[in-house]
Amino acid sequence: LNIIVFSISKKLRSSPCSLYFIFASIGYVIYLNIVALLRYLQISFNIDPSIQWSWFCKLRYYAIGFLLMLPRSYMLLAAIDRYLMSKSGQHRFSSYRVALKMILLTFFFWMIMCVHLIIYFDIQISSTGTNRICMNSPGSYSIFLSFYSLLINGLSMPLLMTIFGLLTLRNTQQHRNQIHNTMTLILRRRKKQEWLILRMLLIQIIVNVILSLPVTIYLFYAGLTQYYKKSMFRI
Repeated sequence: LNIIVFSISKKLRSSPCSLYFIFASIGYVIYLNIVALLRYLQISFNIDPSIQWSWFCKLRYYAIGFLLMLPRSYMLLAAIDRYLMSKSGQHRFSSYRVALKMILLTFFFWMIMCVHLIIYFDIQISSTGTNRICMNSPGSYSIFLSFYSLLINGLSMPLLMTIFGLLTLRNTQQHRNQIHNTMTLILRRRKKQEWLILRMLLIQIIVNVILSLPVTIYLFYAGLTQYYKKSMFRI
């Protein structure tokens, strides 16, 4: 939906923030399609290439980890962009050129950061010795992965998006009355467009935080109890 809205509307597309929305949406679309396709093959046809080929197992989790973090990072950059736009004297950091640089830097950053998934994920034999499972190596890496997922994906991303969203909202509210009285009609229309983009961003931040909360709670619980003996009724 974001891709369609920002591609059709020239007014919304004129904001550098639109680039972050578009690339974040593309990342989410690719991620959801990959996950849905693999799950469909597994459930409908009992086909799971990740337990047949080691390279596919590694590539699967690398792609999922990479595509999960990339769009959320673009949403965070969109929140930072709106904060800079709402702060006096910082408009020079909100431009198409800066946005493209940040998009590329973020892309390569997560490509490197997710390499550990290729190294430590592989086909493992289940505890019963009968089933093949694509999963991470047990031991210290399992602990690292639990807290990495909790801190990076579960806490830092939603927290930073919330902080910048609230700061932007505060700055906007503080200057709104002054701006309304002093600026020209053209600038008022431009600010109206910026306010519309901000509202769209805040809605998506709220959705991200709400959807991240159950995952964060689970990751925190799993990290604390992974070495506890559990019954069939306890995850």
